[in-house]
Amino acid sequence: MFDSVITNWIIVGLALSLLELMVPGVYLIWFGLAAFVMSIILYFVPMMVFTTQLIWFALISAVFALGGFFFYRYLFKKIKEPAEYQNLNDSAEQLVGRLVTLSADCEDNQTKVKIGDTYWLAYCEKPLKTGDTAKVVGVKDSLILVIE
Repeated sequence: MFDSVITNWIIVGLALSLLELMVPGVYLIWFGLAAFVMSIILYFVPMMVFTTQLIWFALISAVFALGGFFFYRYLFKKIKEPAEYQNLNDSAEQLVGRLVTLSADCEDNQTKVKIGDTYWLAYCEKPLKTGDTAKVVGVKDSLILVIE
C-alpha cells in the first residue's frame, strides 16, 4: 500500500481501532494495539519478513486479547450491582420483607397468601388463621414464601 511497512501497520492499527467503534463487543481494540506494537517493533527491526511479521502480530494479539479478557473480568467483578437490581427477575425474592394477609388457614405448615392478583403458596411455622397478617422473611425454591 505505502512504501513503509511501519506506515502499513499503523494504518491497520487505526482501521481496527476505528472498527471497534462500529462493531459490537470489545475485542478489535486489542488487535489494533497489537498492530501499533508491530509498527514499533518494525521501527527497530526494519528487515523483518512478512510471514514473521504475521506470526509476531498473532502472538502480540493473543497476549493483548488475554490481557483484555482478564482486565475486563477484574473490572466487572469490582463493579457492584445496585441493590434494587439484584432481584429484578426474581419476583418471589422481591416480596421478602412485605406484609401479607393469609387467604387460608395454615394447615400442615402451609397456607396461601394473596399478593396483588396472585396467590402464593406459603410456609409457616406458627398456626395462623385466615385474615392474619404475616411478614415474608424468605423464599424457598423460588415459589414458597416463608412467613412469620
